[in-house]
Amino acid sequence: MSRWETTSALVADPPPAAVWERAYADAEAWPRWNAEIARASLDGPLALGAQARIVFKTGLRLRFRVVEFEQGRLFTDESRLPGARIGHRHLIEPTESGGSRLTNTIYVEGALAPIWRRILGPAAARSLPDAQRAAVGLAAASD
Repeated sequence: MSRWETTSALVADPPPAAVWERAYADAEAWPRWNAEIARASLDGPLALGAQARIVFKTGLRLRFRVVEFEQGRLFTDESRLPGARIGHRHLIEPTESGGSRLTNTIYVEGALAPIWRRILGPAAARSLPDAQRAAVGLAAASD
């Protein structure tokens, strides 16, 4: 099985709880920090097994399922693509100064991952740092 991934890390002042509550836990906030998303909704609270519907600004519509979850710290959502699956891992860890370290990884796995990497990879890699800064800005704006 082929796999491609891109990761970005950012250390910021807002505490993990602020990033989690104001940016990650509320799917309606996702378009405010992820410029690639036009609309997003969850079928309930963010939790293991929850399903999200995301409409990207390109017009692409995908259903994601939360496949990894630790309240206030981590969630990974995945969607199926023809011949592959795409996922986004969102990890928030506290820093010694009381801030947050955000580590986001977008990955594509499967037989057709090399093709999907060419289609989705460059935009995904470019968008991660901006999305992280926007999530931090959203968390800090309410302080």
